[in-house]
Amino acid sequence: MDNKTVIDHIVLLKVRPDATEDEIRRMRQGVLSLKAIPGVLTITVGEAFAEEWMPDRRFTHTLSVRLESKDALKVYQDHPMHVTVKDELIVPLLAGPPIAIDYESEVVLGDDASK
Repeated sequence: MDNKTVIDHIVLLKVRPDATEDEIRRMRQGVLSLKAIPGVLTITVGEAFAEEWMPDRRFTHTLSVRLESKDALKVYQDHPMHVTVKDELIVPLLAGPPIAIDYESEVVLGDDASK
């Protein structure tokens, strides 16, 4: 088994109720395009869901970026692509301030995840 230390950048978003499907689609595409930024390992974005047994959720969407290092996080934050996607495709859709958290973690990879 190999262990690798990574940085996870998680952002919780509350999208305006009047945001159109097209605006949300463009936001998602913009977020996914950020995979091109050096140091980004993976990136996901999706709509939050709640089942009957789950507590109410204040946020409608979440994005998660996994990066190689803290230095890579700084590059990502300052990168013109990130700034453009944030300012033009994310912020205009928000009904309130996002919550972001960054943390360092060790990822444990196994030889065969199906075992």
